[in-house]
Amino acid sequence: MRDDLYRNLGEAKCEELAKKCWSLWHLQELCEGRRSTQVGGVVREGIARDFIREFLSQGFGLKSGLVFDAESKKMSPQIDAIIYKGAPLLEFTDAVVVEKSQVKAIFEIKSWIGQNDIFGTRRKGTRNPDTGLISAFRSRKQFLPPDGKYILFTFELHSASRDKDVIERLGEICDSYVAVIRREPAIERKAGKEARVTNFGGSMGRLVEWLRDLN
Repeated sequence: MRDDLYRNLGEAKCEELAKKCWSLWHLQELCEGRRSTQVGGVVREGIARDFIREFLSQGFGLKSGLVFDAESKKMSPQIDAIIYKGAPLLEFTDAVVVEKSQVKAIFEIKSWIGQNDIFGTRRKGTRNPDTGLISAFRSRKQFLPPDGKYILFTFELHSASRDKDVIERLGEICDSYVAVIRREPAIERKAGKEARVTNFGGSMGRLVEWLRDLN
């Protein structure tokens, strides 16, 4: 029963987020000149943070910002979204600086990811598995406490690889992931599969459940 609840809720939320993104896309089509990918990325980050905040209990904060590790005396790279508990060290309108011990999760938010992001860039026919998203993971993982999660949140996932291989690789890149839309490769579409799949791998439902159970 609980599994059905979160699967259905996850699918509904994916459709909701996808419609918001398409609204932005259609609005940009009315503008003269090239679409600004930077502006689109900022808007999608805001959409994702609003969604995450919807399921957070009282006592937790959510903003973009930086994490300070008092033990190593190091500051993290910029982080798209941080779930933290308690009062931050510094707080501004759109960003915070928090201590590592306060962090429950950090999010990498992407408009879309592709084959090179997931499996690494290809050079002379060989992929380098240490490039792409995994490099961002490694530079931020050290700023998580032992019980913290590194979560990848992407609005679209494009990959010619099998779902099984994509899910296995995402497990190496991050602790958890969300793909609002999985664009099926051409070979799958020719086999009769739908062009897109929402709530890929049940990922959105699992995130909602985790957020609601966070304490």
